[in-house]
Amino acid sequence: MKKILYLSVLIAAKAYSQQGNTNLTNTTTNKESLFMRDGYRVKLETEGSPYLYSEFKKAKIANNSKIYDMRYNAYKDEVEIINNGKVMTIFKNSDYSPIVILDPDETIVLKDFVLKGQKVKGYLFQAKRLKDYTFYMRVAKEYNKGKYADSSFDKNQPESYTDMPEVFFIQKGENELVELPNTKKKLLEMFPDKKDAIELNLKSNKIDTKDLATLSRLFAAFS
Repeated sequence: MKKILYLSVLIAAKAYSQQGNTNLTNTTTNKESLFMRDGYRVKLETEGSPYLYSEFKKAKIANNSKIYDMRYNAYKDEVEIINNGKVMTIFKNSDYSPIVILDPDETIVLKDFVLKGQKVKGYLFQAKRLKDYTFYMRVAKEYNKGKYADSSFDKNQPESYTDMPEVFFIQKGENELVELPNTKKKLLEMFPDKKDAIELNLKSNKIDTKDLATLSRLFAAFS
């Protein structure tokens, strides 16, 4: 009788054990399911910032004498201000342009222009204002999506915001803005009336806007 009782308990224990093992085996436990558990997946780090300046700057908006705290979102091409203690994005309206940042001394202007074949209404920084011509510069940032590591031997790739190359525009009086070409030859074709001044100031055929000396000579050609 004791032997039979012992065998019954042993068989029941074995069956329970197999059932438990079966449950464990049939349950899909992988990286994706673990990520779904609260608190397991940490947020990816973010490198850089979408803002031109991380802090708010003092600025005047159009003809308003009030000084606002503002910052420029170079990723979204938006201007944010603090109004009544709250951060808000101002409308892209000519009534709120230009925006003059007091320190550093910079001016942002809302303009219509063509970029990569597309008509754009956006903010441009005034790079140089001359008697007949004004140079503008587009400042922008791009967002790079992060990626979680595929295994423990790999590392997470953080999200990031990186600077895009500046794009320069030239405007004569109230005419449409034209994008600054990257060669002197194309510039001469666009502004034949400035041929002598351009030839005198720009010695190289390539226009390198990252070179301050080249920019200075370019501005001198249109002065």
